Amino acid sequence: MAVDLKSLWQRERARRAALWELEEFRPGDDRAKPHLSILDEIDRQDLEHTHGEAQFMTIEELRDSVPETLYESSDGHHFVIVLDKDIPEVWRTRFEAANALAERFPEGSYAQDWRRFLRVWQRDMEHLKAHREGSQNDQF
Repeated sequence: MAVDLKSLWQRERARRAALWELEEFRPGDDRAKPHLSILDEIDRQDLEHTHGEAQFMTIEELRDSVPETLYESSDGHHFVIVLDKDIPEVWRTRFEAANALAERFPEGSYAQDWRRFLRVWQRDMEHLKAHREGSQNDQF
């Protein structure tokens, strides 16, 4: 099945925007509900339109599967990067959506940006879980 990268990009940008907005609220805050609804819809779309096995990888599995590569720039400086080709889809698009304004090389991004993305993703998912649990508690 071919991946519709435009629709995937739009979905991941919407996810990122909702997660950023959600950061402003403590779990259980009613003002978070519109953002939780957006994220619930995105999760539903993820289940309907899967993008390969990597979509279900844990952060640890993902971290272990994406190698860091020594890279020499055109001016002779050495950097450690992750190559775009080594990041499995849907994660590559998620990373690009979160890291859209960061400096990068044509072949990939700084490894430190990748590592930060993984840490922040994990933190965001924990925060989202706390919001969802807080929202469920309000229903009882």
